[in-house]
Amino acid sequence: MKFRDALLLIAACAGITCASGQNLINPAPTTCPAPRDLAPLQLYGQWQVQIDGQPGPASLRLEKDPEQPDSLVGSIHRAGKQAQVAGEIEQGTLSLEESDDGTRISATWAGQVSEGSCGKEIKGLWTNTLQDNAIPLAFVLRKSSGWE
Repeated sequence: MKFRDALLLIAACAGITCASGQNLINPAPTTCPAPRDLAPLQLYGQWQVQIDGQPGPASLRLEKDPEQPDSLVGSIHRAGKQAQVAGEIEQGTLSLEESDDGTRISATWAGQVSEGSCGKEIKGLWTNTLQDNAIPLAFVLRKSSGWE
């Protein structure tokens, strides 16, 4: 009798495990936040960067600012060089300052989260602040897959 009870218990557990496993494979769809509702947390991760007139692809990593929780910090890698960035997202507008030496601001970023992108695309203008009369260049940031 104990053997049969054990088999029934194993069968019941297997059924529950399979049913809950299906829920993990096909999670319920999530809603896409409006750009104005995005928080810094939703921008953490790796981004692919395209800046008009700049050589090759670049990558940007955004993380939580340990000193200011509502802000962003990170780094950008392009053309074999690295620079630091810091900024914020407010009402769907991303503002970043870039520093190539960790002391002075070498560029600014001002962009808008693209409507319907679920916070995974930002377009705006990048300006080199080290050049007099620098012409702002268009940029596009796209969140790398795997960062949700």
